[in-house]
Amino acid sequence: MKIENKDFWEKENIIATQEVLKKASDFEEFMFEKAKERYSSIGSIQSIKIFGCGTGREIESIAEFYNPTKIVASDISENMIAKCNENLKLWNIDSITETVVGDAKAYNKVDNVFDLVTILNSMLTYVPVRQDRLTIFKNALQILKPKAIIIGTVHNQVGATAKTYYFKFRGLFSFVLGEKVGNRNTGFNGYKVPGYYYSKKGLINDLMTAGFKDVEVYSLEEYYALYGKKYNRKTGYNNLIFIATKP
Repeated sequence: MKIENKDFWEKENIIATQEVLKKASDFEEFMFEKAKERYSSIGSIQSIKIFGCGTGREIESIAEFYNPTKIVASDISENMIAKCNENLKLWNIDSITETVVGDAKAYNKVDNVFDLVTILNSMLTYVPVRQDRLTIFKNALQILKPKAIIIGTVHNQVGATAKTYYFKFRGLFSFVLGEKVGNRNTGFNGYKVPGYYYSKKGLINDLMTAGFKDVEVYSLEEYYALYGKKYNRKTGYNNLIFIATKP
């Protein structure tokens, strides 16, 4: 069944899948550390904006890692935010966390407020139009303080063999498809949702087009190789992870 992004994330059985993991992954902790290192010459990371927070899985880990004074977490799904609020109370971090139901494309009413913006959970995979993704990146740039950091994950065009060749084939027709080479239906539990899968080059280009500098992008294979480990992209997640700085 094909449905739209917001409808997909409002469904109870989809929300339940987001409750399986409660802590940040090792590659997310790597990004946390990278952001901390980059911002250390400015100060400590105390104010954080989280786009696409879902049920709040990463918020507990972010709070533990940075010990911030302010977190603002938003999601397009009202039901996700309702569950997130329950979790925040369980984790005893509701006093420092404000939750907002809203589209990331519309979060542009403040300037130079946050030390860190996160776009985790491959949220941008569910934003199929490039101009909308650029708007979200530009909003992130606007709300960050000077020299502040953005981190995030997106789905990679390179992964299991069938997916890799699917995008390679579409790439042969890039002269016709243009920026839509990465478009593909995604979703799970019987639902199909319009989505977008990034190439490494395309992600770097979009972050720089939005105004970010010092852009670092790693596939999970590249991340694990930093520690001398092998990663099986046939069975694991095939994310790209990114870190960038506001000028």
